[in-house]
Amino acid sequence: MPDLTMDPTDTVHNQVVAFFEIEHEDVFHLKNLYKLIFDWFSLYKFTSLEGDDKPETLYFQRVLGNGNLEHHIWWRLQHIPEKSTYFKYFIKFDFQTLNMGKSEVTSKGKKYSTNKGDLIVRCKAWLMLDYNKEWRNHAILKGLEPLFIKRIYKNKIEDLQSDLWMKVYRLQDEIKQYMQLKTGQKLPKPFHPELGV
Repeated sequence: MPDLTMDPTDTVHNQVVAFFEIEHEDVFHLKNLYKLIFDWFSLYKFTSLEGDDKPETLYFQRVLGNGNLEHHIWWRLQHIPEKSTYFKYFIKFDFQTLNMGKSEVTSKGKKYSTNKGDLIVRCKAWLMLDYNKEWRNHAILKGLEPLFIKRIYKNKIEDLQSDLWMKVYRLQDEIKQYMQLKTGQKLPKPFHPELGV
């Protein structure tokens, strides 16, 4: 089992690469959005910290007095680029819904059941160096690691940071396109139907 503890002060080994937050209140289909994001992580070969396809570390649902729902869902995902024993991508992805109720939309003359409420998604991504702590715990390698990070691995680190950054902001654009929000770039027609359909 991977070490789930991450020292936030260790910015050498745990480098934050990207962060985004989207908040939107409207009609949308929560299950379809959930599936879109799950499929996106699967496409890019992100797995749970245990290495399977179950990224949820928390699923909390509360029924409000008016019958609407509130959700807190946490996903913790990893991807080891190029089967590296030194580099790893780590992503914290959190869903939060507030006052989610049932709704209906009409599209092309048909009625569809959907949801209406406030959605907040947060995503934070790190490039982790020496994720198994083999260099840090080795008597000789720990002294050489700063040199490797600054000189020998410098270009590789920059390439991996760029790759993770691009992936995370592509995900942000996919979510925004699904929610019909303004995106940073023009994207092809989405794989999943937009919003409530």
